[in-house]
Order: sequence, then C-alpha cells, then structure tokens
Amino acid sequence: MIEAVGEPVAVEPVRERLVWVDAARGYCVAAVVLFHVLLWRTSWGALTDDPVAWGFWGSVNQALGSVRMPVLLAISGLVLSRQIREGLHRSTTGFRAVSNYYLYVVWLAVYALVSFFVASPSLHHRVDGLGFFEQLLVPDTTLWYIYALALYIPLLALARHVPPWLVVSLLTVLAVVVHLHDADALALKTPGLFVFFAVGVYGSDRLRALAGAATWWRLAAAAVVAAGIAALGALTTSAVQDAVLFVPRGVAFAVVCVVAVAIAVRWRPVRRLGLALGRKTLGVYVQHPLWLALVTGIAAAFGRELVATVLASRAGALLFPMVVTAIVVGLSIGTQVVAERAGLRFLFELPARWRHAFGRT
Repeated sequence: MIEAVGEPVAVEPVRERLVWVDAARGYCVAAVVLFHVLLWRTSWGALTDDPVAWGFWGSVNQALGSVRMPVLLAISGLVLSRQIREGLHRSTTGFRAVSNYYLYVVWLAVYALVSFFVASPSLHHRVDGLGFFEQLLVPDTTLWYIYALALYIPLLALARHVPPWLVVSLLTVLAVVVHLHDADALALKTPGLFVFFAVGVYGSDRLRALAGAATWWRLAAAAVVAAGIAALGALTTSAVQDAVLFVPRGVAFAVVCVVAVAIAVRWRPVRRLGLALGRKTLGVYVQHPLWLALVTGIAAAFGRELVATVLASRAGALLFPMVVTAIVVGLSIGTQVVAERAGLRFLFELPARWRHAFGRT
C-alpha cells in the first residue's frame, strides 16, 4: 500500500530516515498531479497560450518525467524491501499485495461509478461498461500504479532466491522492449517500470546510505551524472539508444532526488510539507483525476472568461498550474480526512476483519 512506511521503531536515525522517505513520496505524487494538470489543460476550454510560460512548464514536465514514477516506485520498493526479501510466506508481504489489489478494485469501481454519471470531456481515464472487468487484469487508468504494486510484491517475493543482479538485468531488458514498443501506453506501464521497484528493493541499503550521507557536493556530482545521461539521450536520434538510456536515466535521477530531498528536509517548512503530503499519498493519487475533472469542468462551464484572462498574462500562465495542483491536492487530502471520519476508511485501507486475518491491527 502506498501509505505504509513500516512499523515505528524507537530509534532516532530510523525516524529521520523515514522523514525523507515520506517527503520524497509526497513530492513525487504532487509532481504526478502537476503532470496531469499540464497534460489535460485543454479541458479548460479555449485558452490563450503564452509561449514562454508553457515552454517553461513543458521543460519542467519533461524533466520531472525522469523523476516521478521511477522515484515513487523505488521508494515503494525500499519501504517493502525487508518483507519482500523474506519471501511470500511472511504475512506482511501477503498483506501488502492483497491490500494494494483491494484498493485497486475499490477505486476502479469508484471510477466506473463516476464515469456512469459524468459525461463531461474533462473526465479522463474513464471506466465504462465491460471495461471495468477488463481492467481488473489490464489497467488503463492512472490506477495502474496501485495495480502494479499488487503484482510486483508477490513476484519479487517468489524470486527471492534468484540473484538480484539477474532480476534487475532481466527487468531492464523488459523495460527497453516496452519502451521501444509504446512507453506511453498505460497498460504497459506495469511491466515497463517494474525495474525501478526492483532497484528500490535490492538497492534499499544503498539508497538509505545515500540519504544518510547527503551533502551538497554529492548532490552536485549526482546531478552532473544525471544531466549527462539526459543530454546524451537528447542528442541521440535512435529509438533503440533512447530505450537503452531509459533505465540509467531513471536511476540517475532517482539518486539525485533521494540526495536532494534528504538535504531539503533539513529545512523545517520543506520537511513539514513533505510529511503532510507523504502520509496522504494514497488519497491524493487515487482521487486527483476525479477532482481535476470536477474543477476543470466547473471552470470551463462557469469561469471560462476568467481563466482565459488569467492565462493571457505571463504571470498568470506561470502560476496557474501550481495553483490548480495545490487546489486538487488540498481537496484530495481534505476528502480523505472527512471520509475516514465518516466511517469510510474502507476506501483507503482493508476492512478491519480482513486486516486481522493477516495479523494486522
């Protein structure tokens, strides 16, 4: 499950380590929301594009593309590393796999329900008719990440006796093949990004060590390496070379992110915001497409002129994606808090009876 970070341990270094873990996860999910705000911005209606502003956000989005899911998956792998490497017989491992698939089915049903009642074009990644049953096995919405965790956990647990280098090598080849075929297809995200989860599982000790020894010099060195790989990819015109660089680029940027967040959380405002986001990542991740559809639909219907006026100015176009992202994240977190207090915790975790079956209280 996205939310879980392991049982609390009364040791200060462990708590400090979990701060950057939560923060990295939280900021990555915020980047996912920002990505969809930019991707679906045409839902706002006829907009006046400022070339400088949208050029800036296009560059930011492209840069974050090497960070968002690779880092989120690597952090998820790191959190679950100990349980996975102990095997599928461990109750916690089975609990995590079942819990994630349960959440996937629940929110797939929510998406299907919303799609049934909402015909607005601002609602993306619809789940209509028999598509619900198809997506029980082949995801085709942003929920693919929840589905992927449910699949990755038991597969790596079953492969615990296979040498890690072999597992990562095979998954790297798989990522290259997928990237060559259609890297943007949601149905292919699960196999195509599996390698980053495995890097988190098998490289958990190294990632923790990187965070614990984070310095500005190490950040600069990691950034130079990542920028070099990105530049090499930008220079190549070969689809094969670009696919081969996909995994090294993702791992390099994951290292940059880990070191950067470990340094950034030393500043209290960054730490507090990261923790606030990181401990509600599930709610934000599963809800944000729905809230984004509602916000954009309302604005397109009743505030089209106001939105167009804001976006006509460079300052407005620069600030607009950040403001919308903050609104959607805030609505998602607020809705989760209200839902849990209203007795709807089953939307965000396994029911108590099922948790008890795994020895979870």
